[in-house]
Amino acid sequence: MEKIWEIAPEIEEDFQNKFPEINPIILQLLFNRGLKTQKKIDEFLFPDYSQDLHDPFLFKNMKKAVNRIFSAVEKGEKMVVCGDYDADGITASAILFLTFKKMGAKKITVYIPDRETDGYGLNKKIVEKFIKDKVDLIITCDCGTTNFEEIKMAKKAGIDVIVTDHHCPGEGIPQVFAIINPQIEKETYPFNYLAGVGVAFKLIQGILKSPKCQIDNKEGMEKWFLDLVAIGTVADSMPILGENRTLVKYGLIVLNKSANIGLRSLIKKSGLVLGGIETNSIVYYLSPRLNAAARIKHAEEALKLILTEDEEKAKEFADNLNDFNKKRQVLVERVIKEIREQIDPDSKDKILVLLGKDWPKGILGLAASKLLDEYYRPVIILSQKGKEAVGSGRSIPNLNLHEILSQLDKYFSRFGGHPGAVGLTLKDINLFEDFKKELNKIAEKKIKEEDFIPKIKIDAKVKLKDINWDLYESLVKFEPFGRDNWQPNFLVRNVILNDLQKVGQKKQHCRLVVGDNKKMIYFSPNSGVFDFKKGDRLDIIFQLGVNQWNGHQELQFKVIDIKRS
Repeated sequence: MEKIWEIAPEIEEDFQNKFPEINPIILQLLFNRGLKTQKKIDEFLFPDYSQDLHDPFLFKNMKKAVNRIFSAVEKGEKMVVCGDYDADGITASAILFLTFKKMGAKKITVYIPDRETDGYGLNKKIVEKFIKDKVDLIITCDCGTTNFEEIKMAKKAGIDVIVTDHHCPGEGIPQVFAIINPQIEKETYPFNYLAGVGVAFKLIQGILKSPKCQIDNKEGMEKWFLDLVAIGTVADSMPILGENRTLVKYGLIVLNKSANIGLRSLIKKSGLVLGGIETNSIVYYLSPRLNAAARIKHAEEALKLILTEDEEKAKEFADNLNDFNKKRQVLVERVIKEIREQIDPDSKDKILVLLGKDWPKGILGLAASKLLDEYYRPVIILSQKGKEAVGSGRSIPNLNLHEILSQLDKYFSRFGGHPGAVGLTLKDINLFEDFKKELNKIAEKKIKEEDFIPKIKIDAKVKLKDINWDLYESLVKFEPFGRDNWQPNFLVRNVILNDLQKVGQKKQHCRLVVGDNKKMIYFSPNSGVFDFKKGDRLDIIFQLGVNQWNGHQELQFKVIDIKRS
């Protein structure tokens, strides 16, 4: 698939003269991220845990929520933490539960909904269970903002509800005792992009800051939770900027020496090594295994791993999650194969909307993500369940899918999510064709044809002679990488190809030698790359890293895309 190369505007001479001591390539990267003052540059390059986190009491309802929780603990009330079933919700549930236990809560439980039978967030059946169990206080995490009817039902039964969440609100907010969500209208908290676990962590900070808190070693307890905060934040694809950047940077430090027995077992089972874990380790190894629990069995399997203090149990839970992940991979491939058979190559629809039977609900989002990558257009996958259809959607950067679907809420019994990822339940299967037609009618006005051409953002044009260890050491300060702080892409133009070889066990990768014998690696390129010949002049987009082997290390040029000059 042809891609558009978008090169960031070059820095102006005035800006370069303002910071003559900074390498021009590094200065370009800082400029691209909107970091144009010494203060902002220092905050980005040198995150400071003691200085960069906002006061939790900047949340309008924080004091009210903290006081209600202390009251519940003191009175011995029955409390339940109700979290989402993904890695973000599980990590959020774990840190809240462990904190409440430390506070002295005796009647505290965690309820994670079943993905297949309960669906996302609170539902009336769950609230009925809480009423029957005589629960006094519900604390949600990573859910609750759009559960109007369920929260009204709980309130009527005399149950207070504190919502901690980060999802987009609907019209207004539910009748909760307190809500802590940086996305709601008129919220005074200065950072909008916390993950669900980030919001839960701010509640914990509020508790630990309270004069009522008698927990020993508050600072140590807070920081040891950062491994879980980093996992949930990265797993939920939140921007790694601002407060998230500080939380993830310090969270990775904690994760690499984690005291959590379950996480240590999962790290080992995933083939990772303590000391070498970075954001990609979470994305490709840890979060898929934590998420696999809900997709294949129940999210409680992942929660038990995080909460256990027994080494043998930790190994058992890690084995289970690893097995679930393997089963999940097989299921996704089966469903995608069936979906591909449905897709009409001649369809003019701007959003792919697909319906099947018996597709496991837990893997619909993964399948949608894979098809989004393959077809580069928004995808909604629905699986029929009785007269309803449950589904997940994923979108391209230029289209806010949540905003579009908000205009069609007459079709849904449940709906929520983010601009790029949504969950929905079509209330009547007979409405499918009407829904699909109306959705694409709106999309027709919103999406241009050029939006369907993938774009590669290039941070800076460079010369090969400028790439060295000093530059790499400066790039390390840009970590952790992730959404909105992606690993930089560099462009080198008009370099001569000296050699090209197929490498890898199946000869599926490509090694190029260019310019003054710089070696580059291109993992799984399209077949056209192998048509290049010695002497060809190429334009190459690459990322800079380190390759370590047999105790040696060298700079690694990882090719992202390549064209003839």
